[in-house]
Amino acid sequence: MEGTRKTVERKVNDAAREAAGRAEASYSNAAHGALEYQRKVLEIAQANVDATFECAHELTEVRSIPELVELSTAHARKQFEMMAEQTRELAAAAQKMATETTRPLASGFGKEFGQMS
Repeated sequence: MEGTRKTVERKVNDAAREAAGRAEASYSNAAHGALEYQRKVLEIAQANVDATFECAHELTEVRSIPELVELSTAHARKQFEMMAEQTRELAAAAQKMATETTRPLASGFGKEFGQMS
């Protein structure tokens, strides 16, 4: 009976250590993913600021109302296309972060329960 109890204790301790390792890996992946996501947000913000200054500079050279309308329309179209692409990039980054964060936890979830039986 004593041997069985020690075997169960060892299995429980091993499973707990493995679970703690996976949790640590998950937290590490989450931190890395959050950092990458923040970098992407800053990159997008910089691109939007650059586009705004470029438009403002071009507006200073406008000589007529039709030219102003054409420039404004082109800028709005460019911003809309840029925003659509940025939204896709952020969604992909968020998906990657979620996948990478949960991977260590998901990979061992069934394993722990299999060891206990």
